[in-house]
Amino acid sequence: MGLDELESFLRKKGAAELITEIGTGTATFNALVDAVSVSGSTVSSRLSEGVEHDVFTVSHRPTEHGTEKRYALTILGRRVYDWAVQTEFERKVRELRRIRQERETAFEQLVGKINRDMEIRKMVVDVDPLVDEDVELPEGTSIVQKEPSEEAAREAHFERMEDSLEPITDDQSEENSE
Repeated sequence: MGLDELESFLRKKGAAELITEIGTGTATFNALVDAVSVSGSTVSSRLSEGVEHDVFTVSHRPTEHGTEKRYALTILGRRVYDWAVQTEFERKVRELRRIRQERETAFEQLVGKINRDMEIRKMVVDVDPLVDEDVELPEGTSIVQKEPSEEAAREAHFERMEDSLEPITDDQSEENSE
């Protein structure tokens, strides 16, 4: 593989992340799909291209349910990985994954709170609303609460003030006059 082909491959979405994810070990397709931020079809394409460009090797291991493909880095892939470690690209990819997971967690919490709020609002809303029915209200009543007039608010204020006054008994008035 030429330098231009390698650069072209590395610039494709998800390619460099796959190299850093496989690193010094091996990985299955499912583990790689879970680890990188591209779709499963993109992971599949990058793995196939990486095998064609001699960046990845594929081995088959028997499992309880058949065989499992495991991907590892070739010598070329290992050199790219070593450069990724030296330039801290590998650390940035892992940091980005951690931040992405925190974002997903925060988003799920947000959705949970919204769903809970919507459920509470459904419980508070009238279960059997009067839709398209004529409702007779007593004269002078309104569904919308009206603000009291300024004069009514003043009278209510004075009434509250008078209600809070304690009456003066004869005993108290004699003590104050002495």
